Amino acid sequence: MDKKTIIAVIGKTSSGKDTVAKVLNEKYRIPSVVSMTTRPKREYETNGVEHVFISKEEMSNVLKEKTIIAYTKNNKTGIEYCAALEALPSNICVYIINPDGVKWLKEHNKRNLFNLICVYVDLAENKIIKRGLLRGDNPDTLRIRLESEREEFDTYKNSKEYDFLITNDKDLQYLYHQVDLFYSKYF
Repeated sequence: MDKKTIIAVIGKTSSGKDTVAKVLNEKYRIPSVVSMTTRPKREYETNGVEHVFISKEEMSNVLKEKTIIAYTKNNKTGIEYCAALEALPSNICVYIINPDGVKWLKEHNKRNLFNLICVYVDLAENKIIKRGLLRGDNPDTLRIRLESEREEFDTYKNSKEYDFLITNDKDLQYLYHQVDLFYSKYF
């Protein structure tokens, strides 16, 4: 069996992570890992596409019964995310994840089951708020989420533990070009 490669896409809410994953999927045919989460489904999301939305009880059972490759819990909101080895859809896949999840991935890859390439998507918070509002996020929820993410994501960005940085502060064509540069560097 070939060793699997996970492209971890990391960035604050509304920074462009989903767009990066979509380009990798559509242009390069790299499927996404669909993680499980205890957070509520957003209006525009489809269960089983962006995430599998489960209860806290179901999450507890998954953590006991599956080979977990990534797990994170937001200490302020209590929301949990995880992915099981069984959920990796191919030998190369994209996984949208936060810095704590990346740390968990690295620490729990003791059997060296996969390669990990980390891509950080950066966007200033004032632009994040504008984009979040355009996609229909509740302004108060968006600000709370940014406040809860700020320290974790800024610390990760400043640590430069990622393999590739995409600064998403221009138009979509520029973002697509950045994804192409990433792909040509690693594949």
